[in-house]
Amino acid sequence: MIDKNGKIGGKVSIIDLLILIILIAAIAFVGYRFLTKDRSGVVSTQDVYVSFTGTEAPKYVVDALELGARVIDDTENNVLGYVTDIQTGTGYHYDVDREGKTVAIFPEDTASVTVTSLAHGTYDGNGLLIGGTRYGIGHTFVVYVGKCKLYLRISALEPAA
Repeated sequence: MIDKNGKIGGKVSIIDLLILIILIAAIAFVGYRFLTKDRSGVVSTQDVYVSFTGTEAPKYVVDALELGARVIDDTENNVLGYVTDIQTGTGYHYDVDREGKTVAIFPEDTASVTVTSLAHGTYDGNGLLIGGTRYGIGHTFVVYVGKCKLYLRISALEPAA
């Protein structure tokens, strides 16, 4: 079996055999870790309507919004679709009055806005995955809608029919 030089059968040393076993185990681990993925609940890519809502934006910005404009996440630089609908209303925010009560304030030069875009990504039970970033209802961030920059929140995700 093992001769006086520490070789098995006179050809392979015990150290060589241990290195080979460790190398095979490492390759098997890396292969298992990176080549297998849990695909439970994942749906293939599809078109999804994404609604973005802002309660207070300057009227001149809201007036410059256009149907068909590209929507881009300012931080991740992901395209979040193209505008299919724009709804506007009275702009507002909340503040505390002198008596300590929370009250709605309606500045005259602002508008509320809901922009809906048609995006393409992986839609599953945890939101919409685009370009490695997951977007969900309540996600608040800066987006470019065409030439306009807005601070908006995702208010709805609906698969396109």
